[in-house]
Amino acid sequence: MAQGHGLRGWMQRWREPHSASAAAPLPELALPTGDGPLIWLRIGGDVASLPDGGLPPTLIQLLMQLRRRGLQIAVSRAAGGPPDLATRGISAVPDAALSVGQADAHISAMRPAAILLIGADLPRPLIEAALARDIPIVLAETRLSASERGWGLASLGLGRRSVLSQLTLLLLPDAASRDAAIDMGVSESRIEVTGPITQTREPLKHLEAERESLAEAFTGRQLWLAINVTEPEEQALIDAHMTVLRYSHRAILIALPDDPRRADAMASRMSDAGLIVAQRSLDEDPTDEVNVYLADDLFELGLWYRLAASCFMGSTLAGPTTTARDPFEAASLGSAAIHGPQDGPFSAEWAQLDGAGAARRVEDGSGLAQAAVALLAADQAAQIAANAWAVSTGGAGVANRIAHAIRDLATGDTA
Repeated sequence: MAQGHGLRGWMQRWREPHSASAAAPLPELALPTGDGPLIWLRIGGDVASLPDGGLPPTLIQLLMQLRRRGLQIAVSRAAGGPPDLATRGISAVPDAALSVGQADAHISAMRPAAILLIGADLPRPLIEAALARDIPIVLAETRLSASERGWGLASLGLGRRSVLSQLTLLLLPDAASRDAAIDMGVSESRIEVTGPITQTREPLKHLEAERESLAEAFTGRQLWLAINVTEPEEQALIDAHMTVLRYSHRAILIALPDDPRRADAMASRMSDAGLIVAQRSLDEDPTDEVNVYLADDLFELGLWYRLAASCFMGSTLAGPTTTARDPFEAASLGSAAIHGPQDGPFSAEWAQLDGAGAARRVEDGSGLAQAAVALLAADQAAQIAANAWAVSTGGAGVANRIAHAIRDLATGDTA
């Protein structure tokens, strides 16, 4: 068959020697034996596994939603080997993205109705083999950023821009990823912003009688919260609250150090700066003249999140991050989170919230002051809190939407 000229002919000539030289025998794979279309779910190497090698809870949610749609799933992952899965309708298979021949052999053995890619490392051989057989390919739960718009030539001999534009559907977690995909040449008709799959978390508990009592004591005062504040962050917090007081002289800061043993020293430093401090551990009351109410009991975090419209998540501005708290604690209880550039162990969580406009990121102490003042405005804090609530409670719905889209592609049902 004569080869064409131009881009199409170049791709054909490029593919043929690679495919021929990479031919591989059909592998013996432990595939699900139930009824229903088979989906190959491939997890990229950038997706973190649990310490024991298991899948994160968000992917378990997605697998369960796929099964509820009557789909069979073969799971592979680029890093860590096949996961340990012993659930009806779900099997683990070795990854096959090293060569076109291996990928094609796996596809021949599995005959998947669709391929679902999770993660940003797009496997060229697998995508090429699937495109050759007109198998739908969906990318989901993957964040794209402006920094990735300059991807160099890498995949399909043309670059990852070309790969993205050839995928059937992109189910992206946030608007920033959508904009990046459009800039990389993907048609808007192939993109849907679903939000991220988030793990369902139980909100921190509190004593309602105590909340009501403190809410009454704080009536008429603008309240913000700073938790797990490290010693290197104390001065930035003091400066930020001084700025807040210039805009709202009756505002009050509830502050918790990262180590309760530093509470007295933190109180002294704040007092030396001219702030009037009351310490909860000393049974001192947050009277009208008090500027800072210093608490040191982490078991009361559920109480403070519920009272404060906004919250600076300490350990993120100057570190160390060893005592950082899960940002979804604040998100699930209606407190708009402010955080610094040090994500610590919660980089995925902050990415989810930042991408959805559900948190406010600052780079330094000046940014903290500006954010604290801005979130004194009830409408701004409420918008961030509402976005955060939607992210923190929408995990099951997002997994269900992704599963629905995969099922429709696998069955040809687009009604």
